[in-house]
Amino acid sequence: MRIKAIAAALATVAGLTVAGCSSPPAATRSASTPAAATPAPSKPASPAKPTAPVTTAPTATVAPVALGVYEPSEGNSWADVQAFGEQAGQPVKYVVTYLNASDPFPQRLGQDAAAHGAELIVQLQPAMSMARVAAGDDDAYLDSLAAQIRAYGHPVIVSWAAEANGDWYYWGAPHTSITDYRAAWAHVMSRFTGAGNVTWMATINRTYASAAPTSEYVIPGVDMYGIDAYYTFPGDDFQTVFGDTIAQIKAVTDKPIMASETGIGSVAGQVKSVPDLVAGVRANHLTGMVYLNEDQGAGQYHQNWRLSPTALKELRTALSGG
Repeated sequence: MRIKAIAAALATVAGLTVAGCSSPPAATRSASTPAAATPAPSKPASPAKPTAPVTTAPTATVAPVALGVYEPSEGNSWADVQAFGEQAGQPVKYVVTYLNASDPFPQRLGQDAAAHGAELIVQLQPAMSMARVAAGDDDAYLDSLAAQIRAYGHPVIVSWAAEANGDWYYWGAPHTSITDYRAAWAHVMSRFTGAGNVTWMATINRTYASAAPTSEYVIPGVDMYGIDAYYTFPGDDFQTVFGDTIAQIKAVTDKPIMASETGIGSVAGQVKSVPDLVAGVRANHLTGMVYLNEDQGAGQYHQNWRLSPTALKELRTALSGG
C-alpha cells in the first residue's frame, strides 16, 4: 500500500468471404450467311469455372486489460491521469485514492473520474483499533463517509484496512487477531447500508514466508479481492510476485481478483517486466491492474515506480496485444 503519513477488443476478423461467381455465357454471334451455304453450327460457350471463395484467416482476439493508476497529482488535476492513459493507449478505468482517518470523500477526484468514465477505488485507513471499530467507536466518521459516497452516486470500490496479512500496520498480523479484524470488517460494511454504489474489496498483500495465511484474509461478504504486489528484485516475474497469492485466494473463493496496487522498480527492470505483468493479468483473468505511478524515493520496497517513456511504450504494446 502507498505509504502516507504512516507508511479491438479487436473485432474477430470474421473470415470475410467473397462469394464465387460464374461468368455469364458469351453472347451468341449472329452473322449473315449466303443462301446456298449451310451455316456451321455454333459452338456453345463453356461456362467459366466458379471462382473459389476467398477467405481471410481469422485474427485471434486479445482479452482487454482494464487499466488503473495512482498519480500523486490526481487530487488537484486530472492531467497526469489523462496523460497516463494516452501514453498507455487506452483510457484509465480505475483511479485509486488513499484516505487517512477522518479524511472526507474526495469530491473533485470523484467528479473527474466520473466525467472521464473511470471508477474510483478508495483505500480507507482505519482510525483506531479493530476492537474499537467493531464496537462502533468510529461510526460517526463511517456514517458520514457512507453518506458522501451515496450522494456521489457513481460506482466506488471501497477497501478498508489493507494488507493485514503483513506485519507493518497495527491492524495487521500479528498485532491484531483475525477474529477482531473480521468483526471490524463486518461492522464497517454494515454502516454503508443503502450505499448501493459501493463495491467492497478486501486488499491482501502478496504472500511471503512469514505472512499470515492468505485464506484468513479472504473476508466474508466482500465482492472482490485485491492483491498489492510489486516487482522489487532482479528475476521477479508475474508468477513469483502474484502467482501464489492468486492461487491461495482462488482456493477458497471464486470472486473476482484485481491487481489492486503494483509497480515495477528499476532493480527488476521495467522494460522487460511490463509485458510480463500485462500478460499475467490477462492470463489469470484479473479484473484489472492499478499501477502506482509514483517515485517513493529510495529503498528496496519504496523505489521509483514511475514508468519510463520506454516502459510506457512497452505498456501500450502489451495492452494492445502486440
